[in-house]
Amino acid sequence: GGVGSTQTPPTAEGGALRAQDLLTGADPQSYDGTVLRLDPLSGAPMADNPLVGGTTLGDDPIIAYGLRNPFRMTARPGTNEMWVGDVGWNDWEEIDRVTQTGDLSIENFGWPCYEGIGKQPGYQGTGLNLCTLLYGQPGTATDPYYTYKHSDRVVPDEACGTGSSSITGLAFYDIGSYPTSYEGALFFADYARNCIWTMPLGPDGEPDVSARFTFASAASTPVDLKIGPGGDLFYVDISGGNIYRIKYVAGTEPPIAVIDANKTDGPTPLVVQFDGSGSFDPDPGDTLAYSWDLDGNGTFGDSTAVAPTRTYSSSGTYKVKLRVTDPHGATAIAGVTITAGNTRPTASITTPTSLTTWHAGSLIGFSGSATDPQQGTLAGSALSWTLVLHHCPDNCHEHTVQTFTGASGSFTAPEHEYPTHLELRLTATDSGGLTDTKSVFLYPETVDLTLASDPPGLNLTAGPQAGVAPFVRTEIVGSSISLSAPSPQTLNGNTYTFVSWSDGG
Repeated sequence: GGVGSTQTPPTAEGGALRAQDLLTGADPQSYDGTVLRLDPLSGAPMADNPLVGGTTLGDDPIIAYGLRNPFRMTARPGTNEMWVGDVGWNDWEEIDRVTQTGDLSIENFGWPCYEGIGKQPGYQGTGLNLCTLLYGQPGTATDPYYTYKHSDRVVPDEACGTGSSSITGLAFYDIGSYPTSYEGALFFADYARNCIWTMPLGPDGEPDVSARFTFASAASTPVDLKIGPGGDLFYVDISGGNIYRIKYVAGTEPPIAVIDANKTDGPTPLVVQFDGSGSFDPDPGDTLAYSWDLDGNGTFGDSTAVAPTRTYSSSGTYKVKLRVTDPHGATAIAGVTITAGNTRPTASITTPTSLTTWHAGSLIGFSGSATDPQQGTLAGSALSWTLVLHHCPDNCHEHTVQTFTGASGSFTAPEHEYPTHLELRLTATDSGGLTDTKSVFLYPETVDLTLASDPPGLNLTAGPQAGVAPFVRTEIVGSSISLSAPSPQTLNGNTYTFVSWSDGG
């Protein structure tokens, strides 16, 4: 339709419907929701791609389409398969398989007309020609290999929560340090649920959906999985800014080192009380020996106490470490950075306050400052802001919306499904790299929308939700929502066709 054009059902093909561009050859081909296969040296489409040489301009790289948010994908060792983690909308997460990346078939995974196995109620209710075409040709859309509903646990009775969901990591295990039962297994992770699961191989040599189990129920916001050279699973924790490694240990388990300090910065002489008493060994009855590197020179033995004290008289940064050893000789190390001669700044948010409310499209100004014991008032260049959206259908997950630098500025409140709220974070950084972060939570103005039908009991659709009228949805003021009345419908043996909405539309 071009920029600024208006699209209406049933002929609309914009928005998320661009994921089905291959079905609408009369308009320009986009790469929304597609998997592209390219020559790694030239970046050009692979010569044996199924659409190379066809009449549609720009479709040569495409080998799969109909995906919503294929956030991660992985190659299956020993095959030409690509496995895709497709982050869902309101109801379903998908693992999709591109069976042969070099064959002549092109998988269409159905988004937005399908989500999970079934038809997406919001798009089905609008009566779109594009979705009707898919629905009328069973088998045109490829079902996910595995899909799980946001309201259900992946594994019954597990500790991982439900509600918010976001499939954000895939990795196949080959051969390594894990037991042989893991060989060929598929690991998959969910950022919002803080969990990693395993799908081992079944008797047919394929990942067995029915045999899936919880691998790590307290993984911290995993967004990427990789198998390391030694066969250990690594994952990226995006919220904590860490990379984690999960090792397999046969027999007795190694200890866990935990280090604590009553302060990590301050003027000299800086007296720090350390504490390693939180360290432990999983094996019953094992006791630990302690060894400290208190001066940060890389050599242990400065103290063997559980909780030593150290005075830092010279300014500098000291990387203090604790090594704990169990009776079997297994060790673990933890560390903490001590900054002597410098004290972290104090950040302060002036506006907005926690009493500020917003609606979609609101312009919100912000301002703040920071003071530092050594530098005084910090310049605006030392202040960084992050606007975070918390989406909370049940358990919350975060989306970073925007970042800013300076003492003040403004942003436009985003449009998003309810329940949602915003958090504005201010981080002040001094010349020594020490930081302080303050935040303010901002909650939206909402309105309840009641959808009714005459007669009552007919099906209506509001956004992604289809329901029997009357029903109520809570939405953020100023946001847009799609409403539809599927027609015709049957109720109590009578057939009804749509006439109009109550405002005449």
